[in-house]
Amino acid sequence: MATSTINLENASVEETRDFLDSFDIVLSDCDGVLWYLDKPIPGSAHTLRKLRDLGKQLYLLSNNSTITIDEFCKRLDLHGLDIKAKEVINTAKTISWYLKKVQFTGEAFVIATTQFRQILIDDGFKLVPQEKTQIVEHKRYDGLKGIEDDPAIKAVIVDFCTSCDWTKLALAISCLNRKDVLYICGCREEWLVYRGDKRILGSGPLIDLISKQSRRTPLEFAKPSENLKDYVFDTCNVKDPSRCLIIGDSINTDMKFGAMCGFKKLFVNTGTDKINEAAMDDECCPDFYIPSLALLKPLIDSLQNESAN
Repeated sequence: MATSTINLENASVEETRDFLDSFDIVLSDCDGVLWYLDKPIPGSAHTLRKLRDLGKQLYLLSNNSTITIDEFCKRLDLHGLDIKAKEVINTAKTISWYLKKVQFTGEAFVIATTQFRQILIDDGFKLVPQEKTQIVEHKRYDGLKGIEDDPAIKAVIVDFCTSCDWTKLALAISCLNRKDVLYICGCREEWLVYRGDKRILGSGPLIDLISKQSRRTPLEFAKPSENLKDYVFDTCNVKDPSRCLIIGDSINTDMKFGAMCGFKKLFVNTGTDKINEAAMDDECCPDFYIPSLALLKPLIDSLQNESAN
């Protein structure tokens, strides 16, 4: 571990107190920090509740738009942590914020999950119906008309999608031949890690394929991106970046985003990457480390008990 990274599990009372006094806003990743898919990481949510009890402003910051905002809130409510919808930040919400900002009024072709699409629909944006790219096998030549460039489409938006197929890719590439069409992407990670050591193909390779064939570069809205940074600074009342703490398990998303924003960085060892790898990265080396977020709560309890005595 880099000598500059403080291992909170072995920290002195003074170091722990200095750590807790060094930030006012907490932005916590979810997958690999609070849970693996639908399986909670024991004790992690209780630590976030403890930090909120200390007066910290809490936000969940996830590249995962495959679950609804309500589900984020309900999962944490089971552990006694009351999270409001405005305190959950994912790629769909960030993209919707941007579309409002640029006063987008056209039709959007969205390759993403139903949950992602619903956020845009609820915010008043018109999406291309999913049926448009469905081709009936025995009428496949007639169906090709549905994936030709459509002048009504003014944006192509791509995120993780379990039902992405050739027809969706073809329509996206056709539309992006027009340079006035916005090209936007959310999560573009190459692999999605779950249950600690298992991984599945992410949306990154599909976005790379669209980018290569269309010769277009997407506007990015997931960690680590400048657009997400703008969203966080605009909506989370960030006045002093050094008073913000990001908690994450990934070097190339969480720690890199923290470094980009000037946040303090707390790395946990329960997810994608491991501390030895993170500590070797000069740009993204974490300021603090703890094996599991759950282990922070007893340290805070101990500090409070000592202060009470």
